[in-house]
Amino acid sequence: MKPSKTCLLLAIFLMALNSCDKLTDVNGSKVFYSSDLVQFHKNVLAYYVNEKIDDTNIEQLLQSFREDGSWSTIDYTNRVRGGWPVKNHLKHVQTLAINYKNKASKYYLDKNLSIKIHQGLNYWLDNDFLSTNWHDQHIGVPELLLPTLFLMEDELSQQQLDKATVLLQRAKIKMSGQNKVWLSTNVMLRSLLLRKPDSVAIASKAIQNELQIATGVGVKSDWSYHEHGAQLQFGNYGLSYLEDMIKCYTFVSNTPFQFKANKIEFLRNIIITGQQWVIWNDTYDVSASGRQLFENEQLKKANRLKACIQSMKVLDKDYEKAYNEALDTKELSGNKHFWKSDFQVHRRKDFYFSVKMSSKRVVGSESVNQENVQGYYMGDGVSIVSTYGKEYENIFPFWDWKKLPGTTIIQDKDPLPIIKFSGFKTNSVFVGGVSDGKNGIAVMDYNRDGLKAKKSWFMFDDAIVCLGSGISSNSKHSVTTAVNQSFLKGGVLLGKDDKIETSIRKLKGGNPDWILHDNMGYLFPDGGQIYLSTNILEGSWNKVAKRYRPVILTEPIFKMWLAHGKQPKDKTYAYILIPNASEEKMKVFHKNKPFQIVNTQVFQSVETIDKKNAGIVFYEKGTTKIKGGISVDKPCVMMLKEKANQLELFVSDPTHKLSEMRVVLSGRYEGEASQYKNGKTQITIALPKGDEAGKTVSLQLHKMN
Repeated sequence: MKPSKTCLLLAIFLMALNSCDKLTDVNGSKVFYSSDLVQFHKNVLAYYVNEKIDDTNIEQLLQSFREDGSWSTIDYTNRVRGGWPVKNHLKHVQTLAINYKNKASKYYLDKNLSIKIHQGLNYWLDNDFLSTNWHDQHIGVPELLLPTLFLMEDELSQQQLDKATVLLQRAKIKMSGQNKVWLSTNVMLRSLLLRKPDSVAIASKAIQNELQIATGVGVKSDWSYHEHGAQLQFGNYGLSYLEDMIKCYTFVSNTPFQFKANKIEFLRNIIITGQQWVIWNDTYDVSASGRQLFENEQLKKANRLKACIQSMKVLDKDYEKAYNEALDTKELSGNKHFWKSDFQVHRRKDFYFSVKMSSKRVVGSESVNQENVQGYYMGDGVSIVSTYGKEYENIFPFWDWKKLPGTTIIQDKDPLPIIKFSGFKTNSVFVGGVSDGKNGIAVMDYNRDGLKAKKSWFMFDDAIVCLGSGISSNSKHSVTTAVNQSFLKGGVLLGKDDKIETSIRKLKGGNPDWILHDNMGYLFPDGGQIYLSTNILEGSWNKVAKRYRPVILTEPIFKMWLAHGKQPKDKTYAYILIPNASEEKMKVFHKNKPFQIVNTQVFQSVETIDKKNAGIVFYEKGTTKIKGGISVDKPCVMMLKEKANQLELFVSDPTHKLSEMRVVLSGRYEGEASQYKNGKTQITIALPKGDEAGKTVSLQLHKMN
């Protein structure tokens, strides 16, 4: 007797039931996933349901919601490349769906809200809005659409799923770095939605493969992050990379697709050894933000990083103490040179300083999607110094972009060229730094657009000595070095010959001993033609990023620079930044002169008055008088620390090309690879290669009597 058709269907259903797990969603209905996908699906659903909800926000969204499923607040014809506002439609639908499925919301399982969610979803699926940016179609839209599809899965029609799948299929696993992570995450979640475990496994592996030190874009050996070539992208792609890796780690936890055990250590290092260096007093470093110089962006990025750290406290519980310390963003004290990114940070609990450089190896900045359109000089030695975190908050509309803090620039009247994401490198080869973890030196033998300058920054404890030499140009326009450009806060004091002038509003070619403004001291050991202005300036966000409307704003700005004149030849400058300064501190600092400074084209050096600490930039082989005479056979950067009978030596090769170098010290020292002869000690130093090239090498020497 043949089994009936009904029996056959029942048998097939029971077989399917045995091979699948039942997942009861928050709606109480049944959604079926195979046993190897069910936990993954639970994780994804829990992740989105537990997103932050705000019933007030829902009420505002509903007020501007139209019957056809659109929002009156969105211009659906807008096709701007950067920050495409039409995507807000999908964000709004997702917000409604999260509240609809969250039991803590007063809109939980609200039938009227469900109707509006479907109307909003259908409006997008029927129109398939497109921007002019590939990123939106392949990454942004699928990323925003997927949460709604999972949350509303039990209510979706087959027609809705079919239309949505067409949009989701645009994401393919390709490219590298964060772009690959974005695309692979979309593929992984799409594969989950379509019940394709093999594709889930492939996508999960692709994501995990980006959790390693990258030879191209991605996480570098110094724990900085690159995207769009060798370009520092901590706060743009790097921050998104960290967020998405933590999210994906959470998605696949306790599933067959979970990350390998060593990947959590990698994520930890990204934060502890990398990202936490560029957040101070809940503010994200301007120079680490990539092209995203947007309104309130430094605070937003700081909050995003802190959210990542909070998540890692849960995922990586054994290191909770380290994460708690990272959350106290003023706790970290020290110095770090990111040798892969021509970037150095010097920080204490009461101030933050960074210098961003570029070279033939490292791209200094980019302008993409009409963002950072004024950023031509953002990688030319921009020096950010902060004592309370707000000095540069939203200052970008008012900046003179040819006088960025720390930069030496030709002051022509031409509009700044618009740089691209792939082409901006200087002709500088000798660019890098040295660090002992507490103090450091950064150097940039600057060569760009016919202007040359040997620039260095000596970061010793609570002061930064800034030196420039060999400043030369054939330009008919004047050349300046900007000392700082921040919001005006309070009065400006000027010290000259033991006399104090208060309430200084401007200075034209003056020669003060020191200037004090907003808790920051500026000391000029060699004088110079110093200019200062405190004008109320007009500015617009539109000149920074074209996504903004050209609304004119005004703010008083403190701007100070040194003038080197037209067609300068071998000009120099020297100034010392003294954070958390006071009038009395500036007087004492000027009187005691705690540093001995040499500033030539051959070498630049700074030595503390007690002779215990010194730093030297050798632009060519030669000999200095420090420690009775130090010779090197190749250009390098060197830092020395003396204590008792020990001499610590820290050396790096800014060219990243040398394999070894020789140092000769006066006197007798014993240490690795040292030889003593005729009153001198010769040391042969092996320098790092490959990904370690440019990294600091340290030596411990014992001084013999």
